[in-house]
Amino acid sequence: MVSFSHTVVLEPVPRPWLVGALSAVRAELEELRPDGQRLLLPDGRPVPDVRLVRGRHLNPGAAYAVQAVHAGYAGHAVPDEEDGKEAVRDPGAPAPLAHPDASARITVKEWNRHRGVRLALAVTEDEFAVDLNAALKTLDRPELLELSGRARSEDVPLGLSRLRGRAALRLDDWWSAAHTGHTSPSVPLTARADHFLLRGEIRAAPRPAAGNGPRWEVRVIVTVRGRSLLRPLVAVVLRVTAGRLRRAVTGALDTAAGEWNRTVPRLVAMDADQLRNALRR
Repeated sequence: MVSFSHTVVLEPVPRPWLVGALSAVRAELEELRPDGQRLLLPDGRPVPDVRLVRGRHLNPGAAYAVQAVHAGYAGHAVPDEEDGKEAVRDPGAPAPLAHPDASARITVKEWNRHRGVRLALAVTEDEFAVDLNAALKTLDRPELLELSGRARSEDVPLGLSRLRGRAALRLDDWWSAAHTGHTSPSVPLTARADHFLLRGEIRAAPRPAAGNGPRWEVRVIVTVRGRSLLRPLVAVVLRVTAGRLRRAVTGALDTAAGEWNRTVPRLVAMDADQLRNALRR
């Protein structure tokens, strides 16, 4: 087993801002108007690169295909998933998606502002595929975010091509720790990833960053251990490669923190109207 910790400093996300942002996103999505497989903004413009391919908009079972548009498809016949027929688009209309080879599909499992939202995401690109389930408990007052899923790659040997994982973020505990520095016995953020040979676990908790204003100082604890009957052999390999593994993981955490710190201040500077305008672009 290899275990180490690493600390990153992050720009904060104020809870009132997140609540307002979720409200803005929810309102924007609920105001979209289905027109066949297209989704129209309140001003009548179609949402690019997204099609409603099954079910009623934002109802359980609704499925959306998402893909970059290729201009060459304009005016070509595309299959209609609902009835299996083909319809020829107006060449002057926006180019349709390359269906059914959508690179991503989002399926609504639940959409309720009081109970929460559950979505399933399937992404396929070349020989790589990800299936992800996401659940957010309540939109009005977000409390718990849970993720679970699996990833598959066809060109990775020795069982490493199959990876399963799950993560949970208790938002009440996160903000409490971020403001006071005190955490509950179980940390606010936990994650685990498994494949044939290894199990990786992450635990993270914030506290106020000393001398850095409202920023968060987040301590991340990483543990990697062997699995299966090869556990003794994997333990030896982990012991030999512990330094390289630590450098790789801490480097990835620092890179992710840098991207967070470049992006988050611009987002939290937006009010609800600015967020909604940004979503419509």
